[in-house]
Formats: sequence, C-alpha cells, structure tokens
Amino acid sequence: MPTPSAIVIGGGPAGACAAYWLRAAGVAVTLVERAPFPRHKPCGEFISPAATAELQAVAPGPALLAAGARRVSTLELVRAGRRVRWPLPVPAWSLSRAALDALLLAAAADPALPAPPLDLRQPAAVSQAWYTDTSAHVRLSDGAQLCADAVVHADGSGRHDPAGPAPSRRGVVGAKCHLRLRIDPDALVMHAPPVRGGYFGLVTIGPGLVTCAAVLQRGLLASDASIDRALRTLWPAYDPADRDGPWMACPVPGSGHIPAGHPRSFRVGNAAAGVEPVGGEGIGLAIWSGTRCARLLTAPGAPLSRGAAAGAEAMAALARTQARLARDYRRRLRLRRPACRAAAWVLEQPGLSAALWPLLSLPACTLAPWYALTGKPRRVITTGPAL
Repeated sequence: MPTPSAIVIGGGPAGACAAYWLRAAGVAVTLVERAPFPRHKPCGEFISPAATAELQAVAPGPALLAAGARRVSTLELVRAGRRVRWPLPVPAWSLSRAALDALLLAAAADPALPAPPLDLRQPAAVSQAWYTDTSAHVRLSDGAQLCADAVVHADGSGRHDPAGPAPSRRGVVGAKCHLRLRIDPDALVMHAPPVRGGYFGLVTIGPGLVTCAAVLQRGLLASDASIDRALRTLWPAYDPADRDGPWMACPVPGSGHIPAGHPRSFRVGNAAAGVEPVGGEGIGLAIWSGTRCARLLTAPGAPLSRGAAAGAEAMAALARTQARLARDYRRRLRLRRPACRAAAWVLEQPGLSAALWPLLSLPACTLAPWYALTGKPRRVITTGPAL
C-alpha cells in the first residue's frame, strides 16, 4: 500500500504542528517554507494558555525552556497609571518567533517519527497549486513540481487554495518590535491607551528584552509617518531609544472561517480564519488548527490513514474530513472571535475603558465573560499603581 503524502505550505507554528502530527501518523510530508530560519515575524510572541496543551505535545516544557521560553502566569491591564492583575489558570508561554519557529520545525523533522524523512524545501516559494480527483500538485518558483494526496495551507494567506487569500481587517496594521526594557517578567501587560488609535501589549522574552506588539489605526500612521511616533501617541512613556531592532508590520487577520476550495486542500492558521491578536489568541489558534487538521486527516479510517487516496470514495472521505475541520473551527471561533474583538474594542476606546475601569474590581461584571469565553482567568489577585 502506498505511503500517504501531504504538502504543507508554510513552516510557522500552524504548518510545523501539522507536519509533526502528519509524520507522527506515518504520512510522507513535504514542507515548503519561503524564508530561511531563524527569522523574525510580526507577532506578539505570547502563546495563549488555551493552546498550552497542543504546544507542549509537540515541544515539551524542557525543550521550550532550553529554547529560551518563559512562563507567563499573570495578565496585567494598565490604564492611566493604574493596573489590575489576574492569574492565568494555566501558565502561558512567551518565546520569540525566531526561536519558536525553529523549535517546532525541528520537532516536525524529528527522524524518530514513524514516517519518511521530512522533505524540507527552504527557502522556496510556491508559484502555483492545482488539484484533481486523484492528487494535489504544487509548483515551486524554481520549476520543481510536487505531488501529494493533500495540501495544507499554513502560509498565513491561503492564496494557493481555490477559495483565494484570506482578507485582512481594514483600516489597521499590526506592528511589532523588541525593546530593551524591564517589566514584570511573569506578566503579559496590556495597555488601554489614553487616546484613540489602537492598543498594544508587552511581554518579556529574555533578560531585559520585551516584545511590544501593537494594532494601530492607519490614520494614526498617516499623520505621523512613523510607528515610533504613533506608539508615542498611545504610550507617552515610550522611548524609541529602547528599541532593539526595526519595527515589523503586517496586515491584521480579519476573516471568519474560510472553507477550503477543494477536497484535497486544507486551510489552517491565519489562512483559515482571523482572531483579534489580543492575549495570544492568534498564535494559539495557529497551533491548535495545525494540530487538529493533521489529527483529523490521520484518524482511523480517515483519508491519510489508509494509503494513497484516489477515486470517488477517497474524495468523499476528504470532503467529510474537511467538513469536520470546518465544524471544529466554527465551534472554536463562535464565542472566541467576538469576545476578542470586543476586548480589543474596549482597549481602543479611551472613554469606554475609563468608564469600565471602576468595575474591574468586580471582574464577574466586566472582563470575566471574555476570560471565560477565551480560557482566560477571572480572579483579581492584586490592584494598585502601575509599575
């Protein structure tokens, strides 16, 4: 019986987790990644505690710590020099994308997995993908042609799926840089700015090194022509001299779940759906979705669990697997997506955050519903002036 096969486009958390679990089930995997590693990406570099189990299943705690990851046990909200703090029910992780992506890709390539060696094409760009009833095909920019039973789109866009690229949220841009700054090393610190224009968060990723990730209105950037000046508008204490390296910017994912356009095509991560990047939900969704997609494709009786898929029966099985992944996605996003957007909206509206601030000592009346819907904590542990 032929070995089942898959092509994974994209080597970030979604793609690497998909490749890991596909290979763990004996699937022959070709992974195509455009950029050489290590590489920095626009990302908050905080992984939602909702994805802790999936992350540690691929990269156990000792491996994460050896790569430089830090445990994050507290969420802190800051506004106008005041703060409120909640414990995370399960400690989360923070880690630079340069380290995280390399760690997960190494796990996916582990020769101990019961599958043929990972066929890693890096750096390599996809120029075209097409699908038939019997196979899926990918052509690389160097002319090489790949063929497999299925393609997993984990490139953040899904532009090579027949359904087309995922749309972005209009009017905003995501920005990220590293700062030489000291904050509470155990906390994710979210700021509700004193003026409109966006929101931002801070998390420690190394000794004296902090990731600053922001969602900024394009109008603010147009008037200031500088992310430094835009952030200074939102955060008067910000000093550009603290910046360690350049700003990186990207669109902000903004779509609901996008069904794939062919039974042999599967979308994960930002290629499948967008969640407001508040509290690590974006990277958490990437890890979850890559894991879930691979597990469904290789479950007993699933298309990639019984040799090369072909014929009408195999196409029907692929379509059923695709439908189940879509149902799981919708179930996961049904409450999480509007809750994250609502939380971001509060952070973006100074008047609203000011009005709600007195209620934060009663979290059951305000942010507790959001925490419950997204797996976040609900019990205030300390209050007082901001550090």
